[in-house]
Amino acid sequence: MAVGVAAFALVALLGLLPAGLSTFKSTMNTSMGSQIAQRIFNDLQVADWNDITNAYRFFDDQGTELTNANASNAFNCIYWVQIKTANTNTGNNATDFLGNTSTNLITVSVLIANNPSHLPAAKVFSGTNPNTLSYTSFIGHK
Repeated sequence: MAVGVAAFALVALLGLLPAGLSTFKSTMNTSMGSQIAQRIFNDLQVADWNDITNAYRFFDDQGTELTNANASNAFNCIYWVQIKTANTNTGNNATDFLGNTSTNLITVSVLIANNPSHLPAAKVFSGTNPNTLSYTSFIGHK
């Protein structure tokens, strides 16, 4: 009788394993995406105003940036990052925020896609990839 109860409990616990692993993977992607976005926003805040442009950056599964020219094709490249600016880097285009207009702000969007299968960039950031996180911030200019 006791073996039957233990077997029933063990089968129930094993049934929860896939859901737990899926939640763990999602949580790790969200955590790593937040860390990468924070690093990029910090880099942009200290960058020269004229150096803030649209760009791609690539990271491994530990959040370490890959710097070689072929990083997008590297086996260990897991996170693809697309940096998009909403206005020109000269500050001439106005940014509206809460009814106020500023020419000293650039709106920067950072899209972070988990891409372990090495899809082309057009598919990674197409809007159909469920593993894409989006962050937006303002970068100021004095």
